[in-house]
Amino acid sequence: MAASVHDLSRLPPADRPEIAVAGRSNVGKSALLNRLLGRRKLARVSQRPGHTRGLNFYGVNDAFYLVDLPGYGFARVPAAVRRQWQALVEGYLSGRATLRGVVCIVDARRLPDQADVDLVRYVRGLGRQAWVVVNKIDKIPQPRRAAQMKRIRAALGDLAAAPLPCSARTGEGVEALLGLLWNAAAP
Repeated sequence: MAASVHDLSRLPPADRPEIAVAGRSNVGKSALLNRLLGRRKLARVSQRPGHTRGLNFYGVNDAFYLVDLPGYGFARVPAAVRRQWQALVEGYLSGRATLRGVVCIVDARRLPDQADVDLVRYVRGLGRQAWVVVNKIDKIPQPRRAAQMKRIRAALGDLAAAPLPCSARTGEGVEALLGLLWNAAAP
């Protein structure tokens, strides 16, 4: 990890492109980051919602940063902490010049809820790219995957391009996601 930031005044130098990774608590953000970075325990994976509490910057071959954002949703934290996270995330998303876009992760077993839709809408409203990644696709039986992806896309409406099915556990879809990230980070 290159940096862990809990205050916007302590962000690392804006010397390379950045791509943020966001989603509800326990959708597998940290597990997917570990898979993308080729490391098993770089981003700490927890069964307890709300483990990521700051902006965690991970360098990718000195070419760009992946930035793990705190999860939103059902983390059991005081309201004041939740407001701090929200201010930190909103300040970062709206003010970071080197931010190329946000990977919005949803769980394949559930349809995107209002918070997921609001995140994509917020990111797009800032003029930033928003890519929806459907993690844990391996939990859906193969014969039902196409129908579930169709339902997820319908729930998002025209807010995002075709969601990308992915599995941090099996690696399915990871190469396609890496290609998307490298293209987004290219000069």
